[in-house]
Amino acid sequence: MTWPVTLSEALLAAGLVSLGLFSLNLAVLSTARLLAPQRRLPASLPSAADLPLVLIQVPLYNEGELVNRILSHLTALDWPRERLQIQILDDSTDASLDASLAAVAALSAAGWTIALLHRQRRTAFKAGALAAGLDQSRAPYVAIFDADFLPPPDFLIRTIGVLHADAGLGYVQTRWLHANAAHNALTRAQARLLDGHFRVEQEARHRLGLPVPFNGTGGVWRRAAIDAAGGWQGDTLTEDLDLSLRARLAGWRSAYLQHLGVPGMLPESPRAWRVQQFRWTKGFVECLVKLSRTLWASSALPPWQKLMISLQLAQPLAFVAGAASILASLPFIAGPAVLSPPVATLALTVGTGGLVGPLALILLGAPGVNPRALAKQAAAALLLTSGLLLSNARAGLEGLLGWRSEFVRTPKPSDRLPILHQRRGGGLPELGAGLALLTFVLLEQPLALLPLALVIGGLLGLGLMQLGEGWPRLALALQRLGTTA
Repeated sequence: MTWPVTLSEALLAAGLVSLGLFSLNLAVLSTARLLAPQRRLPASLPSAADLPLVLIQVPLYNEGELVNRILSHLTALDWPRERLQIQILDDSTDASLDASLAAVAALSAAGWTIALLHRQRRTAFKAGALAAGLDQSRAPYVAIFDADFLPPPDFLIRTIGVLHADAGLGYVQTRWLHANAAHNALTRAQARLLDGHFRVEQEARHRLGLPVPFNGTGGVWRRAAIDAAGGWQGDTLTEDLDLSLRARLAGWRSAYLQHLGVPGMLPESPRAWRVQQFRWTKGFVECLVKLSRTLWASSALPPWQKLMISLQLAQPLAFVAGAASILASLPFIAGPAVLSPPVATLALTVGTGGLVGPLALILLGAPGVNPRALAKQAAAALLLTSGLLLSNARAGLEGLLGWRSEFVRTPKPSDRLPILHQRRGGGLPELGAGLALLTFVLLEQPLALLPLALVIGGLLGLGLMQLGEGWPRLALALQRLGTTA
């Protein structure tokens, strides 16, 4: 066996082991969700006259058209007006800033304590905006909502009641609901993935006593926990995850409220979804690089929790491991080289069992969903996630290498340009990679198509969907196809 083949086999084995570990981690969390006992969270509030002051922060960037909608929900919260401070943290550079200014002026004139903070430079992006707002308030509790999230009236009563009853809790995170889950096949697939994250992963971590990552919106922080953790920092693209883990290392615990949901908007276009997933993937890996040494040196957590947190932060590296495994397998598909029995067994094991963890997450996170619809949505979720292989593998590598990039917020449905103005080259990398891999496999070893079908199908599907954004007729055909999924 020549050294290039030996190197390819070693790389393939390393990639497969990594993929197996990531899938096993999800399977462990799914099992814990089923078997670990529920944690009861006591809740109490002082008398109405002694309710604490609460700061509500709404960070925006070129999305001022959403401000009136969220403000209508914030002013309907069941909390005394005199005990609320609202901050619109609007770093917009377009005309949407005018909408925010007008909305804030109207509520201020009506007697609400509300302010708009506009920075000329987006230093540290969302983290910088949140930190700038904190500098202007001493409220002991801070609720945070992205502009597309709409909290129910009892949100503060239920969240702050939990924080007030347990002085060791640094923050609480609520479950995301999806206002536009039924919009198309992509949003239905996202709903399955996110429901798996919240209903299974977050709930399992909560039951096991692991840190529950703050998801950036729909949560309430104790100001003392933010300060003790070192405040908001903008050196990663997931400032929410970064702060949550630093708070845990500083001794603060967290809680997840499964039965309190806050509806938000899912990305409706593949381009918007890819932007979001790139940022999340890179941010997770940046947190892995930033915090691993501090995590393992800390005496605040037992070793098993350090391991679970490390696997959580490294989970997006599955895309890097997947891409490396595919590249390393090509010599064995095309040439006379044959995998050694241990690596062949490993490939078979991971190839057949590697979907157990992700599937368990999706299925357990969808109680009450029609089985037929669930099967379609689960298949779409796995396919489309596989289609992110190129983009997310790049994000993971950039995170490992420390390459910095701008915080690009997730485009909202209201951002959507007319279809003729979309970039017509979108999706070509995924289409090219999918077609090249398909052609290579069919020409060299058609049987290899079976283990690679999910990746090839995902690349082609996501590529076509992105391409469709720039070609009206293709977009219409894909939209019609999506309504049947």
